[in-house]
Amino acid sequence: MKLNKIILCLAVLLVALPACAQMGGQRQTAEITVNGKKLSINYGAPNINGPALQGKDIFSAAPVGTVWRLGKNQATEIETTGTLVVAGKTLQPGKYSLWAKKTGDNQWTLAFHPKTGIWGQPEMKEGYVAELPLKTEKVNDSAELLNISLVDMKGKAGILIHWGTAMLRGAFDVK
Repeated sequence: MKLNKIILCLAVLLVALPACAQMGGQRQTAEITVNGKKLSINYGAPNINGPALQGKDIFSAAPVGTVWRLGKNQATEIETTGTLVVAGKTLQPGKYSLWAKKTGDNQWTLAFHPKTGIWGQPEMKEGYVAELPLKTEKVNDSAELLNISLVDMKGKAGILIHWGTAMLRGAFDVK
């Protein structure tokens, strides 16, 4: 009897583990040190060819007013050991969730929110502590997985968000 229970438990685990792994999705990290301060972004990297997106470029397909957790599953988070100055707003060292907001036909902003550990929906519609306007451009190479990277731009942190053939770019100060 005990052997049957053990076999049943093992069978359930073998079926459940792959499903749980898919639920968590593919997590990525972008890191950089700017002016001696470490910045790290952790995000879920959805696939543009996934079933929910049906091969669409979400940046151009999203309607104006869209608020997106900038990735999949758990909201994207930035952690910094330095003070950030984002569009004139000062953010203390710590963790913030990042949200992409479509503000016009070809306009997006990167919004910083003090609440972290957010999973799935609902999107954060208010309470942002800073919003960074992003430049939108088409690029020749296509990124099947969402790719967020950080670059040092002469003492500023540059953020590049690449998915499909679209790139969102912005920069903020690190002190």
